[in-house]
Amino acid sequence: MKAGMGWPIGVATILACTVAANVVVMRIASDDPSFAVEPDYYRKAVHFDSTMAQERQNLSLGWGFDAAIDSIGTSGRTRLAVRLRDASQAPLTGARVAVMARFNARANDTLTALLTEEGPGVYAATLPITHSGEWEVRVDATHGSQRFSTSARVTAVHALAAASEPARR
Repeated sequence: MKAGMGWPIGVATILACTVAANVVVMRIASDDPSFAVEPDYYRKAVHFDSTMAQERQNLSLGWGFDAAIDSIGTSGRTRLAVRLRDASQAPLTGARVAVMARFNARANDTLTALLTEEGPGVYAATLPITHSGEWEVRVDATHGSQRFSTSARVTAVHALAAASEPARR
């Protein structure tokens, strides 16, 4: 080895170690299921005016909804139900309802489903919901030419935990 080559080799080694460490940290960060980025956030930001227009339409429609997650059993399949109401609080029947649900503590994993109508204004689907706790449920309902899009927080409970809770009076 030539005299004076130790410094360039040392600097190159340090840079290579830095790059390798950054790659390892990036892999760890991207594999974390509790870390999430809003899907398609850039498109949503660019189309913010249409999002606000949808909010105004939601208000003018006057529709309402309730979402519920049944007790989580051992099967790994849990029923998610949405009840839609029109402006007069009557059940909204004949709508096409799609949902996106995500467990807040593992928001990188999303579940989507097209719900089927089970009764007047009640739409449901069975999803692989296995975690108890807070879930975000985003609803997109279309009835004729009218579209309603909103979200809510819903709490899911394991069936065993629900059965062991003392009765509240």
